Amino acid sequence: MLSILGSLIGFGTSIVPEVLGFFKQSQANKQELLMLEAKAKYAEQLSTLKIKEIDAEADIAETKGIYEHDRSIKSEGFVSQLRASVRPVLTYLFFALFATVKVSALVTIMSNGQEFTSAIVLIWDPETQAIFSAIVSFWFGSRAFSKARSK
Repeated sequence: MLSILGSLIGFGTSIVPEVLGFFKQSQANKQELLMLEAKAKYAEQLSTLKIKEIDAEADIAETKGIYEHDRSIKSEGFVSQLRASVRPVLTYLFFALFATVKVSALVTIMSNGQEFTSAIVLIWDPETQAIFSAIVSFWFGSRAFSKARSK
């Protein structure tokens, strides 16, 4: 009986290092998995930041190009002055058209019995806000429009 008990204890103690090794390996695998997940998250954040940096550099380059184009137009003669006035004149014309349509809509809505405050809310819809923002942001480097688009 004592020999059987001794054999069982000997067999049991020979398995203990293997069981402990299994748990150690399990902990090491968990640690490695956590490290890989952290590295993947870091790489994803780094990639997102790099894309934002590239977008910002592209916006800066676009703005520099617009300003360089405006500087390159010399004020000699009628043709160069006409070339320089195309964007501002078109902007003024489209804004005048925009204002005319919106004022007409406001007058029409108010003539149907709506109050001024509720009529303003009706004509200042999301589409109007987008158009207005596009025109304004065109002249100020298109940063506001790209931020609104990203949201």
